[in-house]
Amino acid sequence: MRTGLLLLLFFLFLLPLKGQEIQYGLAFKSYEVEKEKRTGLNLTPKKPFHFPKGFIMSFDVNLDSKMIHPFGHICRILNEDGSLIDLVLNGFNDAGQTMISLISASYGIYFDQPFDNVNIHYDRFIPIEIQVDTKNSAIRFLVGNSEFTKQNVNLSRLKNVNILFGKNNMSRIQTTDVPLFKLKDIKIAGMSKELLFHWELSKHSDTGVYDNLKSCFASCENPVWLSDSHVSWKKQAAFKTRSNPQLACNPDKNEIGIFDQDKFIRFNLRSSTFTEEEVLHPLIFSYSNSNNLIYNSVTKKYNCYIFNRDQEREILVYDTLENQWNKELEIRRYPGNWHHSNLFLEKDNCLYLFGGYEYHQYKNGFDRYNYSNQMWESLLLKGDRIAPRYLCGLGEIDSRHILLFGGYGSETGNQRVSPHCYYDLYKIDVKSLEVKKIWEMEPPLVDFVVAGSIIPDAEQKSFYALAYPISQVHTNLSLMKISIDKPEYQTIADTIPFTFEDAKTSVDLYMDKTLNLLIATIINTQNDNSCTVSIYTLANPPFSRSKLYQKEEKTNFLPLILGISGFFILTCIGLFVKKRKKRKPVKKILFGNTVKNKQSIYLFGEFQLIDKEGNDITKDFSPMLKQLFLLIVLYTMKDSKGVSNFKMKSLLWYDKSEESAKNNRGVFINKLRHTLNRIGDIKIKSQNMFWSIEFDNDVFCDYSEALFLMDKLSKNKKNPDMEDIQSLLSIVSRGEFLPDLPIEWIDSFKSEFSNNLIDFLLELYNQLESVISPALAVFLADAIFVHDSLSEEALQIKCRNLLKIGKNESSKKVFNAFCNEYKLLLGEPYKGSFKNLLKNGANNVGLL
Repeated sequence: MRTGLLLLLFFLFLLPLKGQEIQYGLAFKSYEVEKEKRTGLNLTPKKPFHFPKGFIMSFDVNLDSKMIHPFGHICRILNEDGSLIDLVLNGFNDAGQTMISLISASYGIYFDQPFDNVNIHYDRFIPIEIQVDTKNSAIRFLVGNSEFTKQNVNLSRLKNVNILFGKNNMSRIQTTDVPLFKLKDIKIAGMSKELLFHWELSKHSDTGVYDNLKSCFASCENPVWLSDSHVSWKKQAAFKTRSNPQLACNPDKNEIGIFDQDKFIRFNLRSSTFTEEEVLHPLIFSYSNSNNLIYNSVTKKYNCYIFNRDQEREILVYDTLENQWNKELEIRRYPGNWHHSNLFLEKDNCLYLFGGYEYHQYKNGFDRYNYSNQMWESLLLKGDRIAPRYLCGLGEIDSRHILLFGGYGSETGNQRVSPHCYYDLYKIDVKSLEVKKIWEMEPPLVDFVVAGSIIPDAEQKSFYALAYPISQVHTNLSLMKISIDKPEYQTIADTIPFTFEDAKTSVDLYMDKTLNLLIATIINTQNDNSCTVSIYTLANPPFSRSKLYQKEEKTNFLPLILGISGFFILTCIGLFVKKRKKRKPVKKILFGNTVKNKQSIYLFGEFQLIDKEGNDITKDFSPMLKQLFLLIVLYTMKDSKGVSNFKMKSLLWYDKSEESAKNNRGVFINKLRHTLNRIGDIKIKSQNMFWSIEFDNDVFCDYSEALFLMDKLSKNKKNPDMEDIQSLLSIVSRGEFLPDLPIEWIDSFKSEFSNNLIDFLLELYNQLESVISPALAVFLADAIFVHDSLSEEALQIKCRNLLKIGKNESSKKVFNAFCNEYKLLLGEPYKGSFKNLLKNGANNVGLL
């Protein structure tokens, strides 16, 4: 029952991965690295397997043709008495053929054959099976199309065995001789062929891998997990060129072509090798940082377009046989469409260009070059309008339609008039030129733009976009999977360190369908006008790390299922106890000021923390520790899940590698836990790669309390507790929300809270105006002024209620002070008058 359930759960998870042809397995580092860096896999790190009747072990091996020394251990079976059975590559025979051998001096086994004899081929997975039949005293070895059997072997002692692959550090049999190979799908069955263990080697943990059936752990040293190629971008190349290189992807030859003035550099994605040739008629862009190179898959040629909507338009063609452009040109003007987007459609043999930027002006022109008639056209789009922008993405969804996503621009095109990021998606019909806006999403916490090309996946009804924050120089590229049907996206795969300097930077995303690779290219211009070109690849389909990650401790599903009823009982009891448990009482107030208690956290006014002894420990929070704490608190209050590892890295350690960010996170989380322990019982929790915080009832957090009171008062609008209102006003009147932290990601929380608070207080006043005391109304107006000093509604509430209690002069002074601040901040006089402000309500109190 237990095994069946685990199998069902595993295969339900695995089905989508298999359907998308995910690479998986373990690659072993060999003689190309130092001995201590070579790879080893130990199936029995804690204790040997006990197989009294024998066992059948099978696995798939891929032997790498690039290995220089075809020698070393693939697998080693070690009995408790020290006897061994070794599967090894055994070097070359006299004919220069690689030999594979199954050897055991203890049991008199010697199978030694060249690859050709057993139909083994390099660079492809081949099945291998080893049967140890203790009961019938036989060992059987199957490899390729060959079978070797040794009868009458005394295996009575071979019952408790360790099984090792590659390097091992076990005493007396230690070895670092490891061939260059890949391994996957290790299965161990009993002699009746019932499957006992299965290490697929797709998902893994930090230190090893669990089998799919019984969660049996195998430790791994220096692993290279093939599934990580779907998660981590591989830096294939980084090299310098002269100024303004032109770059494009040629999927027909699995290469990236780079024109560096009089040189043509080809980077082969299959072999990771460079070739370079001299260009007879060089193409030089003296002042342009625009990348205008494409590969025409119809003519099988590289093309470079020179394009200015108001001036010159030209297509240059590179002859790969003659190594020359059809014209020799030096382009000496700046481009008229920086960071425009281009797309070549093979079906109609046309190049499409959209948008761009020039001299404080964003553009939304849509242009086409038709290779069939060699004509340029400026096209007039119909239907939904696309605002002027640059840094947007184009992608082909089918032979007739293209998608356009995102960008940065303004409705008028004028850079001076409200420029902002766009998060909208359009479908353009290139035949009818009809545009349909599919959706527009809510702006994220951190604004982003995307590379010029997006990669649609019609089957998944989504597209991939390479995104990055527009407001940061030292940042990261993130791969996003964005739905075509609705405004939803997820960030997948690890990030790429990235420097964005607008016109000095060019980034793009390509797909090589033959190699099934996503390719990211980056061109960065240096201060000396030289450029650095970087090429990264990611196996398709991409995945988030969590999807391929095994937790260090696997869940035992059987007790979980048997305990479901108990879980619900405990949950009900917990809810009952929770409702009976008293909240920590809110500080009582005297219209205005709270006393700083012990065990308190203050985010209003100034950031402040008071420990159990009443000491202010704010100074013990470094800037980074403060940001980390606030990140977890604010996201927990917004969404109980908290903040994800990815969001934490993108905001706090965007300039670090994944490994470095992980180390920093661990160090600072430990520091934070230690420091918060001085305040009280505050738990920093981690679940499903999200971090959240939980305060004990003895710990007071003014922000948490304010949110609680707002929620409580919202649910009791008809009969609110006046003490709750006073307590809320006391908290939020202490000062602005985190005023001394001008940090971009915090600003959005500050703005959202202030707006929500002001709307809430105004609605509360309107509901209670007939019953609320004038003194409390003045207090409410003052609370609004703390968060919006130019609130006309708060001015009206305060002045009217001061008049109600006979403080006419005070009311007039409040109005005059407001007018002075209004002019100081906005540079123009306040147009309202004291009389008009009051007349709607003054007659009711006999003042006019």
